[in-house]
Amino acid sequence: MAVALKPRAISVAFGVVSFFMLDGDKTIRVDVSRELLARIDSPPPDSKDGYIKRLKRHRRQLARIATEKYMEGQYEPEVRVLVVRIAADDMI
Repeated sequence: MAVALKPRAISVAFGVVSFFMLDGDKTIRVDVSRELLARIDSPPPDSKDGYIKRLKRHRRQLARIATEKYMEGQYEPEVRVLVVRIAADDMI
């Protein structure tokens, strides 16, 4: 099972910044709250573009965490994707 990052796919909606990964024909959406992204570095982003830049800066670490959670079965099916949520506890 090789999980691959979809490098350009980022979404910002409903207080969450998401990026996407693939496991074969399965799409994995990784949700990171704006609150968590705001706490990773200072100062907090003040725009949608700011949150996207912050996510891009930390995406390698977030993708590693998401892959570990996915491999452990810590995801939820949602319509056509599998959703992995990254919380503050995951960043420790």
